[in-house]
Amino acid sequence: MKAKKFGGMGVGGIQDFNQAMLAKWWWRFKANPNHLWAKVVAAIHYGNNSPLLIPLKKSIPGVWKDVSSVETALAKIGINIKEFLVKEGDVWRWRSDPNGSFSLKQVRMDIESATDGPTSADRFVFGWNSWAPPKVNFLLWRACLGKIASKVGLIHRGIQIQDSFCSRCGISDEDPDHIFVNCLWARSIWWNILTWIRIHYPTDICNLKGLTSYISSCPGGKVWKRVVYSIVMATVWRIWSARNEKVFNDLFIPISKSVEMIKEDAFLWICNRANVKRPSWDNWKAFDLLDVM
Repeated sequence: MKAKKFGGMGVGGIQDFNQAMLAKWWWRFKANPNHLWAKVVAAIHYGNNSPLLIPLKKSIPGVWKDVSSVETALAKIGINIKEFLVKEGDVWRWRSDPNGSFSLKQVRMDIESATDGPTSADRFVFGWNSWAPPKVNFLLWRACLGKIASKVGLIHRGIQIQDSFCSRCGISDEDPDHIFVNCLWARSIWWNILTWIRIHYPTDICNLKGLTSYISSCPGGKVWKRVVYSIVMATVWRIWSARNEKVFNDLFIPISKSVEMIKEDAFLWICNRANVKRPSWDNWKAFDLLDVM
């Protein structure tokens, strides 16, 4: 439910959305005092001495009393609605709204920042990449969080399976980090890909989150980093696809074929989804990005 910049999918929480909608009624009342509904509310609750921005008689139950309750709810998370809902000239606006008006999106962002912002340096923040398909983004996001349906994960969910060993190497339990990093088969794929893009293979990293962070932190320009990140996503996607072929169809995809498909996937994504100059296939195979840069 968290925003993408905080490491979530950006779906948003229902409670945050509800509070933002209630806050919008405050803005509507102040911005449109001559509307009929606003005049009716003012007539019913007239004479109120409350410090609220909107009139309210607490003895009168109903929807408007629920609307007024958002002040207390926001105050609990450190948002004073009387400080955020301000008047500039003849216009009422939400103080942090970049467009100088009121938007539910901005209110929800402020609520989320107040309740669960990036407060710690080690918080995982996933880098969403529009150059790769959404399903590939979701796979890497869930894999970094350890939330994919590995054998260990299935057993943890109470699903009975024959064993928890990796279907490819048969040596260790199959958890997400083993599938994507620690399996000898996966390591061989990563070694080939990192050699191709001329990045040193880190032998001391044993989890996908760490490997992704290591590759993303390698020095390079903005476009180069985006290209490399797309290749990382393609690698994770093909490792997962090959694993599923082995588990469900007993089909072993050779490492060399997986490496070639990774190169093809990333090439097609960059050619069709990125806003950069399309590289030639020969230059791409040599990882010559001069034309792209």
